[in-house]
Amino acid sequence: MNLDILGIDIGTVSVKYVRCKGTTGNSIISSQGDYPYKGDFDDLKLIIEDIRIKEGIDCEVAVGISSSDILKKTFTIPILPRKEQRDALNWTAAKALSISLDDMAYEHLMLGRVEEKGVMKDEVLFVGAQKGYIDRVRSVFQHAGFLELILITDIAFAYIYALGEIGERSVAVIDMGGKRTGLYIASGRRLMFAREILTASESFSDALMSGPGLSFNEAEQVKKERGFDEGLTEILKIPFERLAGEIQRTFSVYNQHYPDKAVTQVYVTGRGAKIPKLFEKLQETLVEEVDHLDTLHAIEDKYIPSQALCMNVDVLPNLLPEGAKRRETGKLIRKFTMFGTVAIAAILVLVSIGMWRSAQNFDLRLKAEQINLDNIKKGMAALGIRTIAAIDPGDISFIRSEIKKKDVTFITLLKYLSSRTPKDVYLKSIEFGGEFPVDLAALSPEAKKLQGQQAAPEASPKPGAAQIQKIPDNEYPVVLKGYVLGESDALELSLFNFILALKDSTFIRQIDIINKENKTLRGKQVLEFSLTARCVKHEL
Repeated sequence: MNLDILGIDIGTVSVKYVRCKGTTGNSIISSQGDYPYKGDFDDLKLIIEDIRIKEGIDCEVAVGISSSDILKKTFTIPILPRKEQRDALNWTAAKALSISLDDMAYEHLMLGRVEEKGVMKDEVLFVGAQKGYIDRVRSVFQHAGFLELILITDIAFAYIYALGEIGERSVAVIDMGGKRTGLYIASGRRLMFAREILTASESFSDALMSGPGLSFNEAEQVKKERGFDEGLTEILKIPFERLAGEIQRTFSVYNQHYPDKAVTQVYVTGRGAKIPKLFEKLQETLVEEVDHLDTLHAIEDKYIPSQALCMNVDVLPNLLPEGAKRRETGKLIRKFTMFGTVAIAAILVLVSIGMWRSAQNFDLRLKAEQINLDNIKKGMAALGIRTIAAIDPGDISFIRSEIKKKDVTFITLLKYLSSRTPKDVYLKSIEFGGEFPVDLAALSPEAKKLQGQQAAPEASPKPGAAQIQKIPDNEYPVVLKGYVLGESDALELSLFNFILALKDSTFIRQIDIINKENKTLRGKQVLEFSLTARCVKHEL
């Protein structure tokens, strides 16, 4: 899948973004940015407009939000058939949350089966937000000109996918932000538990402000420079113990609920994780193995969730309304714009095969049509000098007969090409024409060789002069245009093999290469070609 996506992480005190380009398995981060954020929509509008100025709007946008406005709740339902499951999910969610789901944008994520009081049940994670909140987020991006907003999700899910493959063991991510600490527990690629703790990075700044009496900016500076040194450990002890206590209680509840999937490893990230010696304090306090959340690409760790949004946009829970999710129709239109003529030719081939499935005889015998052609010429001449009202119906019959023959010839040609065209050759157009000029001097040596031409000195045309080939009465001139896909060093050979395949029968002959050009199409090397040939008229 080709990517050109902006992943935007809206946190509690900052907004971060990265832009990923390339393909799913081979993408690069082309740009990135970080903005301080006040936490209100007016400030968010200014930030998103500045991102638009820097990045433009010719890309898709995936948004992850860290906010209490997005609800996450785990509950269980009886094991039911799929048809009955939806009603049970909605009824149980409304009861557990004490809210109406009519005004919510939400998704239910099935976590697996658990035993509850001796009865097996399905466990479900509900994630949702008020439609009014989602609409306000959408309006911010639409106001800035971003019309391809394809994802709004909780940032917790981005962190879970940033872990990579973790198997079925349970691991936790502690995202210590500015005003909240996100605590997310995952098993496999499923978010099993999520919680926001109000003790976060700014809680340590508050302790320095209330203790030594520093200003906020001074407290932030001292916190970043000194952290838990000997002079500040006692002052920072209270917020740290509160944070560590909430983490331990959360793990205890989870481990009791899933005794066979206890949390064994903890990954720490976020701006609070950069406070000097805080990481070591967590290692001393928690019994689980504690480590930093490493980046999967060469980026700063603060951009981890933004990059995960770009790379996992199709599998993350999406709180956009159904009609506003990724518009596959628009993507198909862009795809058909690039490959439209190729697709049309392929469809015609498939249709012709279906219509003529029973026609297995390719014995194309040539018969003289000189008499019919003479009659057609007479009919054409009559049409040229008569008014419509004066046309003899007998004249029209000759033209109709010719049209039918061309139709049959065209269908037969499509059927023939479908059986002869290699899989790496794609035809974008097939044209019937009258006499066409061929610049024999400009023909490539390969074309002359394929044609079997031996240009005698007396037959050589003057330099730059095109000669008109006279087409026999029992043949139609045909122009085939298309592409050859594959490795760059094999494109010429593929075209050569295609021409040889066409020449195996006398149905298409006198094949000339009139144009070939190496091009790059959607990042791949292709050889665009045009061939002229003669197609035998197929008699009714």
